[in-house]
Amino acid sequence: MSAPTAQPVRIEFTLTADDLLDGLTEAHRVVRRPWYLRRPFLYALGLVIGVGIAAGGDPPSFGGSWLPVVGLVVVLVVALGVAHLLLRLMNPVKLTYRWSARQLVRGNPMLAQPLAATVSDDGIRVASATGESAVRWSQYPFHGETPKSFVLLASDRTGASVLVLPKRVMGESDVAGLRALLAAHSRLLH
Repeated sequence: MSAPTAQPVRIEFTLTADDLLDGLTEAHRVVRRPWYLRRPFLYALGLVIGVGIAAGGDPPSFGGSWLPVVGLVVVLVVALGVAHLLLRLMNPVKLTYRWSARQLVRGNPMLAQPLAATVSDDGIRVASATGESAVRWSQYPFHGETPKSFVLLASDRTGASVLVLPKRVMGESDVAGLRALLAAHSRLLH
């Protein structure tokens, strides 16, 4: 057994839709995606398709004009840049999860009741009025951190189980202790 890394951290909280939204958004941000769903590939694919359409399926001959192809590439690059900017400003992930988080909290009374979580070298124990669960660190081998919460993840893939521990109920020493425990027992995903 390894030496203790930090004192156990105990926090009491009631999970809110905003806490869950923060956790789901962070989980979506840090999970791995297949190569064909990553933005650079999708941008390159859009450019290739756009150039193919502009060229009419055949590359122009040396006597032909490249002006329409160059014009279309410039338009596509500008369109992709504007789309990227809008995605960063509007954050469609947050817009999507906002409704889901509210529905989850409203539809699952267990999520909306007071919880007490104890995080230690042995694992995570969450207790409520209706029951208690304890898991070892192997259940949550990954984690993310936002300004509002710590997000524990069951895997680094889409759809992973998420445990959100909001910072709003923690003191500075609890945040530092929890950060130390997470650093010792799980991997931070960026």
